[in-house]
Amino acid sequence: MPITLSYDLKDTPPNQRNYIRSMFERFGWKRLGGSVFRYPNDDEGNAGMEDWLNDVAPSLMFFRSYVRAKKIRVRFFTLDAMSVARIDYSDPHAPVGKRPMSGSKISLRIPENKQAAETTLRQFIDVATDAAGE
Repeated sequence: MPITLSYDLKDTPPNQRNYIRSMFERFGWKRLGGSVFRYPNDDEGNAGMEDWLNDVAPSLMFFRSYVRAKKIRVRFFTLDAMSVARIDYSDPHAPVGKRPMSGSKISLRIPENKQAAETTLRQFIDVATDAAGE
């Protein structure tokens, strides 16, 4: 089932708003208008195939990190998800879901506005992974 995300940012310059929109699109979210997004992007033919560990969680982590780093005030944020994320590799002949991938292997999409650099998002995923290491 699709995940719907919406937010409102207070007194944020257009370039920062555009950057956030571009980032969500790179992670496979479809912009429905303004700052409302749906995942998965049905245009990709992935209806019902949520990839929480490679698309949803990293995009939410990046959103949180970006608004903190840029000192952006979030007036509201809503995430509506009636979804199931599942990984099951217990049967090697019938794997289900995708394992978490490194930044270099994660599948990013081409956004309408290419402001969010692909390289930056890939590095973000790897740095977050490295920070969780021992």
